[in-house]
Amino acid sequence: MPDLEEPWFAELTSLLVRRAEDLGWAVVVRQTFGDHEKEMDVANGVGVPPSDGLLHIPRSLTVADLTRRTRPGPLVLLGEHVEAGPFAHVTIDNHAAAVAATEHVLRAGRRRVAMVGRRSAAPSDAANRRYEGYVDALLDHGIDPEPALVASVGAYNPAEGDAALGRLVTNDAEFDAIVCVNDSVALGVLHRLAAEGRRVPDDVAVIGIDDIAAGRWTVPSLSTVAPDRDRLVERGLAVLERQIAAPVAADQPVEQVTVPFTVVERGSTAT
Repeated sequence: MPDLEEPWFAELTSLLVRRAEDLGWAVVVRQTFGDHEKEMDVANGVGVPPSDGLLHIPRSLTVADLTRRTRPGPLVLLGEHVEAGPFAHVTIDNHAAAVAATEHVLRAGRRRVAMVGRRSAAPSDAANRRYEGYVDALLDHGIDPEPALVASVGAYNPAEGDAALGRLVTNDAEFDAIVCVNDSVALGVLHRLAAEGRRVPDDVAVIGIDDIAAGRWTVPSLSTVAPDRDRLVERGLAVLERQIAAPVAADQPVEQVTVPFTVVERGSTAT
């Protein structure tokens, strides 16, 4: 996992551990913080006990990195996208999720839609694809994207969302909706909007992606795009289980699984 301080990963890990226990499996969790060297160490079994299989959420690894593993074995990539390759992968369509989030506010009549959450530091393919989805949705609705309405973050947390929204306000950006790259960033955006005296959703509609538990308890509650995390975990474990059970050197199909998502409307975009 990249970082258990990010609620999405913490909640996903908790669910994964519970489902693995149902299978009689023990789980060891290693945080990589998206660091390339740490991700390679995990992929090569360095610093982790001997294990039957690996579920890996990479942020910086490439297919070339993974093909050079010094400790090959059952491997399933979860969540973040790695370009198509010879490794099983279970994920959501991050581009489509951002399109859905953006279209949700556009259908409500919003036309100056900002985005908070482009990654300015460590790489994140998920963030890049979500940004591209935001841009494509605007173009599909005849709206030219404006760079002045896009704010980057250095990490996915409320403090970064708060600071990024503050920069948009300082730069006098005019917006009536905000698509956030994830819910953690959206929490900070909601906080700064309240501090600026801007009403949500009357003045500004806000939507995130990931459906973390905290979003249900904000005021107003946070609209979001909710991945089917139950299916994400269940399919990831099922694919890994098949790999573990297969005979050594068996020619197994490379499973590429995309799980669905739903748009959850709550108070922050209510019309």
